[in-house]
Amino acid sequence: MSINVFEEILIERIEKFKLSFSETSKKVFFNEQGKLIHPAEFGMFRETECRDFLRLIVPTRLDIGQGFLINTFNNISHQCDIVIYDSKNSPLIESNERQRFFPIETVVAVGEVKSILSKSNLSDALNKLSQVKVLREEIKNPAIIKTEQTGKYDPKNYIYDQIFTFLICQKLDFNLENIANEIGTLYNQVEYRHRHNLILSIEDGLLAYYDDLSKTFMYPYCNLALKNRFVQPGTNNYSHFKIFSSYIFLGTSSGTILYPEITDYMGNITGGQKLDEK
Repeated sequence: MSINVFEEILIERIEKFKLSFSETSKKVFFNEQGKLIHPAEFGMFRETECRDFLRLIVPTRLDIGQGFLINTFNNISHQCDIVIYDSKNSPLIESNERQRFFPIETVVAVGEVKSILSKSNLSDALNKLSQVKVLREEIKNPAIIKTEQTGKYDPKNYIYDQIFTFLICQKLDFNLENIANEIGTLYNQVEYRHRHNLILSIEDGLLAYYDDLSKTFMYPYCNLALKNRFVQPGTNNYSHFKIFSSYIFLGTSSGTILYPEITDYMGNITGGQKLDEK
């Protein structure tokens, strides 16, 4: 009897990820009284588990790290838990404290990892993520390495030119009965195209969008602002993970990659002494 190889492996990885993220992390980093004893390590453990899971569904030509995003206008993002980028065209920009900095040009996706989120905590996380997309629109001299379209780089109107953003959490700790209609109220005067792509709650489901044909979609804006959709886990608890995995692959494999012009990151380099040919 034939089996669906990818589905079997995906479900196996989902189960491992859920166990590590939800159960193993608590056993290791909480004491017998249920108190978190190593908060920093607890967060790093969960971030590592997320990156390991994503390696199954992210194209192998891309790498997964963590750190800060920078652009040539000297703007810098918050510290990002997950950075999916083209390592072959990214210089290793690292401080003495091992803090990693990624040129915005080679990054295709950014993710945040959280535990149990209140509505206000979710709002804070989403507004931070939206700023990553603002950085992507500030590129001074875009030089395309890879794109899915012909024409000029246009992150305001072409979805694959923009960075794909997502959030993974254990649980959303508030009433989700009307979440699809309420999610937009969590943003603070953010352009619609800068909103998240996907929100995966391991226990609750997936927040995405849907188009005019009622097909679930993973971009907030595609010629027009799309409405939010909440996909529940279903009877087998895998439906939301399967959709999340499919759209993470599509978003990262289709993302535009630009050449990082390193001289633009250096400021003024014209003041040195010149030796003319005699």
